[in-house]
Amino acid sequence: MSKVRLKFSKLGMGKYISHLDLLRTFTRAIHRAGLPVKYSQGFNPHQLITFSLPLALGVTSETEFVDIDFEDGTDKLLIVKKLNECLPPDIKILEASEPVIKAKDIVSARYTVALDLKNSITEDMLDAFFAQEEIPAVKKTKRGEKEINLREYIGSYKLKGSTESSAEFEVILSAGGETNIKPDILVSKLCEFLGDGVCENAEIHRTEIFYTKGSNIATFC
Repeated sequence: MSKVRLKFSKLGMGKYISHLDLLRTFTRAIHRAGLPVKYSQGFNPHQLITFSLPLALGVTSETEFVDIDFEDGTDKLLIVKKLNECLPPDIKILEASEPVIKAKDIVSARYTVALDLKNSITEDMLDAFFAQEEIPAVKKTKRGEKEINLREYIGSYKLKGSTESSAEFEVILSAGGETNIKPDILVSKLCEFLGDGVCENAEIHRTEIFYTKGSNIATFC
């Protein structure tokens, strides 16, 4: 099996690396590491690299995945070691494995959202936002902008803690394919609901990706 699935984290300043730049980052790191990667055929050959679920700009993550085709017999531990020596410090390979689950089976992702606030919020206020049957929003697609009911893209949520100046909660959002939703849309609508000037800043972090396994949901790996 030549294809290797790498799990990696994207933290700190890494959140400002766009998806296209992330692809370039991995391409250059593989080249500098001297790893025997496979290339596509044709007039413009390129390394065979596929990301499972591209991360929105400005979001950090501890659970990103990329599939890369290497020459048969390439040692997985060597791949991890060599790439970590050549990647930026805020991007780190955590493990390497053989791909089993298909990226098309991804259905959702869990995020932690940390808000800096001018005024404190309560769990009741958060409940009131998520209890809405309709949360009108605009989602960008390949065909342009699309009006959606954001509530249909939201799974479970949980307030983790709050103070007079901050709040942190977890939320599961639809991910993958046509149902993919960027977490910053949710944060924007929440801050709008809380009122002008309440939210000063938001840090969004992806902690887990889920896929369908028969009639159940399991952690993507």
